[in-house]
Amino acid sequence: MRLMTGFAAVAIMLAAAPAMADGGRGHRGGGGGGGAFMLMETFDTDGDGRITQVEIDAVRDQRFAEFDANKDGTLSLEEYKALWVDAMQRSMVRQFQAQDEDGNAALTPEEFRDRFARMVARMDRNGDGVLTLQDRGRGRGDD
Repeated sequence: MRLMTGFAAVAIMLAAAPAMADGGRGHRGGGGGGGAFMLMETFDTDGDGRITQVEIDAVRDQRFAEFDANKDGTLSLEEYKALWVDAMQRSMVRQFQAQDEDGNAALTPEEFRDRFARMVARMDRNGDGVLTLQDRGRGRGDD
C-alpha cells in the first residue's frame, strides 16, 4: 500500500511539473492531454521522444530567466507569483469552462456553487450532516 501511495505521489508531481515549468503551454506552444504527454511536450525540447536532465534543466532555467524581471539572478515572491499565475493559467481556464455549464463565458451563482453542492453528502462519513476532521479522506460507508 505504501508503495502504491508513493507511485501515486510521483505521478501527481510528474503531471504537475510541466505546468510549473512551462505554464502548461508546452515548448511548442499548445496542446493538452495527460501528464506523460505534457511532460514530453514541455521537456523533450529536441523532439526525440526522450527527456534528459539537460533538457529539464534548460527548460527550468529558461522559465526562471523569463520571470526574473529585474534580472538579479533570483526570484522574489512577486516574480515567483507571476510565474505561478502564468503556470496555472490553462488549468484555471479549464476549471472556468467546466463550471460554465451553459457556455456563455460567465458564471452564475448556481454554476459557481454546483461543484460543491453535494460535498457534505459525499464526504460525511458518519452521516451527521457536518464535516469534521474525522470525516477527512473517506466517503460515506468507507471504513
